[in-house]
Amino acid sequence: MNKLLLSLTGATAAGALTFVSPASWSPGVRRAYVVVPGVLAASFSTLLLSEIVDRQADVISRVESMTEVPTGDAYPLPQRHPVAMRVAVPVIIGAATCGLQGSSLWMDAALERGLVRLGAAHPRRWMAALAVATSLGMDVIGERVNARSGEDRPAS
Repeated sequence: MNKLLLSLTGATAAGALTFVSPASWSPGVRRAYVVVPGVLAASFSTLLLSEIVDRQADVISRVESMTEVPTGDAYPLPQRHPVAMRVAVPVIIGAATCGLQGSSLWMDAALERGLVRLGAAHPRRWMAALAVATSLGMDVIGERVNARSGEDRPAS
């Protein structure tokens, strides 16, 4: 029941948000729509990467203490994640997110123009219906995949 309620809530939200046309947004709102998710994605990936590096350092120090490998200058450990990697990965993730957000604005406008060309009197309504149908369809597909993967697991 919870999955059905969550699925219906998500589909309703997707449909309701589709009614709002980005064409009516000011340039500042459009910029924020593109840039803010990119900054958030880059920030989150930075935090996640630093957590991974910290865990690796913890594992390395435990291995060193168990094996009694000297950690002085005589046996320096290789650097697992160079500084360039710590900078490049979040920048790439942020840029990719910004690119996807920007392309979603372009796709929205192109879809709306296409529906108008086909003679749709209210293209945003058709787009909202498509968003709801897509959301529900993806939930159904996800449930089927989860059910099949559960059947393939050996009983323990």
